[in-house]
Amino acid sequence: MPRRSTQSSTGTLFLPSRLAQVAPLKLAIALTLATALFLAPALWNGFPLVYYDSVDYLQMPFTWQMPVYRTAGYGLVTIAGRLAHSLWIIPLLQSALAAYVLYEALRRFLPRQPEAVLVPIAGLLLLTSGLPWFTSELMPDAFTGILVLSFALLVCDDGLLGPARRIGLTAILALAIAVHTSHAALAGGLLLSALMVSLAAPGLWPGLRSRLKLPLMAFLIGIALAASANAVVTGRFFLLQDNAVLTLGLFVEDGLAETYLDHACSKPRPKLDLCIARHRLPHNANMFLWHDHDFNRLGGWTGTGMREEARQIVRGAIKSYPLTYLWDSVKLTAQQLAMLRTADGVAPMRYLIGDAIARHYPKESAAFLAAHQQHGTNFDALNMVQVPLLWLASAALPLLLWLAWRRRDPDAVLLLGIMTLAFLGNAFVCGALSNPNDRYQNRIAWLAILAVVISLGRWYRRDRSVPAPNFPRDRVP
Repeated sequence: MPRRSTQSSTGTLFLPSRLAQVAPLKLAIALTLATALFLAPALWNGFPLVYYDSVDYLQMPFTWQMPVYRTAGYGLVTIAGRLAHSLWIIPLLQSALAAYVLYEALRRFLPRQPEAVLVPIAGLLLLTSGLPWFTSELMPDAFTGILVLSFALLVCDDGLLGPARRIGLTAILALAIAVHTSHAALAGGLLLSALMVSLAAPGLWPGLRSRLKLPLMAFLIGIALAASANAVVTGRFFLLQDNAVLTLGLFVEDGLAETYLDHACSKPRPKLDLCIARHRLPHNANMFLWHDHDFNRLGGWTGTGMREEARQIVRGAIKSYPLTYLWDSVKLTAQQLAMLRTADGVAPMRYLIGDAIARHYPKESAAFLAAHQQHGTNFDALNMVQVPLLWLASAALPLLLWLAWRRRDPDAVLLLGIMTLAFLGNAFVCGALSNPNDRYQNRIAWLAILAVVISLGRWYRRDRSVPAPNFPRDRVP
């Protein structure tokens, strides 16, 4: 029987149809093994990993209460723990979603037997990135990379997904957007950037604008889910809590708050209570927001005085020093790009979260107390390997993007462009609008490892799309 190939409306040259057929059992085994690899840190720990914020999320489905500095979106995931009467269902769900989205990415961009390379690549990500540490943790950070990859798959749809898989990826993208406000900002930025590209260069990616319909639908559903979750818990619809206090913490860390207070406190109005404390404020946002005496004296997160003070200082500092604020934002974004340590915040949590687990998951309390995390673990050796690799892979993204452009590989250009924008957008949202932490950039850095693997695989196998007629001429043989 003669080999045949087809070409979709997107201009992608498909492999022979017999190679596109995947044995269901073989695929199921590959997905199961990949899920197990992404669950490995939790299995090693003897219990799902927990972070400082985890206590609020795991209690939410029971107490229906939410601190003023939190949102309820991730409660859409942690409610699965209550329904299953076990916290293990949460990392299992996150690991399975990561494995499935990774498979779809390999099927799309390395289409020859993707199920055969799924497990080796999942193993590579276990050794070289923080992805399994996030999928094993009771935190929304597991969904950051899943969001970017799901978005890229829908934008780069080759016509072979089919209705069921398109709906599945749209649902996964909507959930990933809903679980955290930083994800909503990241998805919105990606969507706007893709729309601008489709308008500015419609001939380079034919049909791109029409393929943005599902990501747009997922974005709207995700926003609605997040606002609805907040409404269920608080009784009012909103997407983001008043973040003036959080922004003040950022200004305290970079010194802008002290600079503004030195200027403002020399005037009779406005009279600010932090004037007397301006020279003893800690130059660390987390220390200020969680341990500072003056912050707590003014009521902390819940105090009306602190919130009003924060609004005045933030508005006044931006108005008085706009260029300083912009330059600080650039520096914080760059700082966040370089902070890539794995297992940030994996520390003993028995005193912070132990009572909540004993109250809501009593059968799992003994396993929590016996977990490796409760005895302290040093990740220096792990990061001696992972951090340099993640730095190199992240720095290689623009180079890979340029090489894909030179090779006239529009699918790779689109994928790598989305990843590069996601890296920058994540660093800006987390670094410049919050405050830099290793886990913020590490949660997305595994995509750089995947980008290197896909780029090398496409070059080795000569897998590439059929470019549009007006795509730039190939300069590389």
